[in-house]
Amino acid sequence: MTSAREPVRTMQQLISLDYTQRTNPLASRFGQELVRGRIIGHRCPECGRVYSPPRGFCPLCVVETTGVDEVEVSDRGTLTQFTIVSPVQYYGQNERESYVQASILLDGADTPIGGQRLPGIPHDELRMGMRLQAVWRPEGERKLSGGDRAWGGSGIDGAVSHFEPTGEPDASPERYKGYAI
Repeated sequence: MTSAREPVRTMQQLISLDYTQRTNPLASRFGQELVRGRIIGHRCPECGRVYSPPRGFCPLCVVETTGVDEVEVSDRGTLTQFTIVSPVQYYGQNERESYVQASILLDGADTPIGGQRLPGIPHDELRMGMRLQAVWRPEGERKLSGGDRAWGGSGIDGAVSHFEPTGEPDASPERYKGYAI
């Protein structure tokens, strides 16, 4: 034990971790359908809400959802919220320029997908209610990404390149007000 009068000694150490993440069957199914060009969800048999990606249950009705509850949702949706991220530089940081992380409420779904990148849209043109569509990778280039838990961060990069504006008029605030924090 060191006394309180001795100087604190420090050292720098680079540490890395390798890990394997197992994917649950619902996430695997979701990822496989993304590779096929489909976005799926589960419709609650009681309240009718659609959860995409599927969760296997409705948290509001507390009922199980299964493959018989599977539905396809659109690859178009509404921007519900976004953050412009200005990367702080640290060892190993690849991001240099500011970028957008967004949540999109896909048509036909009742839960937004988060962590979506919106490259190519000037930051000062982003707005809640903006209509967006997925830009799919070519069929032969789609792959399972990250297991596939599929959404979040760049997890969609296996099947969807990014989202871009549709050119449609903005959605009414009534469409997204419950999803904006």
